[in-house]
Amino acid sequence: MDFDFKPGSLVLVRNSTVEMELNRKTKPRFLGPMVVVRRNRGGAYILAELDGAVSKLAYAAFRVIPYYARSATSIPVTSIVQMTDEEIDGLVEEDPPASPTGQ
Repeated sequence: MDFDFKPGSLVLVRNSTVEMELNRKTKPRFLGPMVVVRRNRGGAYILAELDGAVSKLAYAAFRVIPYYARSATSIPVTSIVQMTDEEIDGLVEEDPPASPTGQ
């Protein structure tokens, strides 16, 4: 399924690091909820925590699914969504840091 999330949408992110672990039954399959800040030109999403902290990572679109709340709640996310692209780019790393082992 292909979703097109708008800024301010609540989403969950698939925790793909636990898929190959032996004790994955006890680990959370999804992280979140998180707030969509914007979508990159490459299709990845810039997300923020509910407290307003913008993630430095860009999440691939196939890892992001919609979050359906059990009850209607209001979350003030206007300050994150109204940031300019330059402000967001200053918070987000374009390239992930190289691993110390050189792999």
